[in-house]
Amino acid sequence: MGERKEPRSNVSFEVYADKKWQKTGITVTEQEQAEVTYVSGSWNISPAVRNCDSDGNSSYIAKEGYTMPGKAEGGMIGRIGSSVFWIGKKGETPKGLKGELELCANDDLDGRYGKGFTDNSGSIVVKIDLFLS
Repeated sequence: MGERKEPRSNVSFEVYADKKWQKTGITVTEQEQAEVTYVSGSWNISPAVRNCDSDGNSSYIAKEGYTMPGKAEGGMIGRIGSSVFWIGKKGETPKGLKGELELCANDDLDGRYGKGFTDNSGSIVVKIDLFLS
């Protein structure tokens, strides 16, 4: 993330812990990138991963079947189309993608290891800036 000009748009979006792949209403073209920045809030992803922010809890690494295996449980994950990427407290969409930005907590998508998203609570507010890349 280098020097950027003023964003073409700037919105706040609330991401809920108990909902999978939430549509942000932000559509990125191949010439744009979205930068997502944590603003406030916390969520509970499981009885072990409680009150974390969008960086999640690095003491618990997501297994196969999670939103993004190999990354901290409870972290913020982004998706455009079939491309999934880490956001955490601040991240941006990879260059060259086009489509609507979706956000999700890094949790057990299908309930393979427990209750999945059904026992989650809380929400996180993020700021989404859209830039020409």
